Parts: sequence; structure tokens; C-alpha cells
Amino acid sequence: MTEGKLSSALVKRYQLKESVGKVLWHSLDESGNIGEYDMQFGDVIIKGILPEHVKKKKVQQHPHKPQKRRK
Repeated sequence: MTEGKLSSALVKRYQLKESVGKVLWHSLDESGNIGEYDMQFGDVIIKGILPEHVKKKKVQQHPHKPQKRRK
């Protein structure tokens, strides 16, 4: 996924002007499940967003091995 729509609760919590953001990074476990997202909304970056707070807007598949959070 390259773009996602953040839940209205988090848009309100972070006082964002827009709800659609660019996915910068996501974790991936051995089963292919995403654990969390880092996303950019305008000039605001939010890290560690859980998948249940993001709806897919623009999807682009890309293969890679399971990965843990970057430091």
C-alpha cells in the first residue's frame, strides 16, 4: 500500500488537516501480516499506526522478507 486513509479518531487526536497519507514504512511478520505503519500526512509523520486504524487507498504490491521495526 502506498497511500492509506487514517481513522477519524486518529485524525482528530493528531489534529491533522488531511486524512489520506503516504505510507513510508510497514512491518511484516512471517505470515505476511502488517503489524504497524509509519505514515506521512502533509509535513507530519506518525509512526507505529496499527493496521486497524488505516484503510487502504492506493495499493502497490512489493515483495520483501519479514522485517522488524527500523531504528
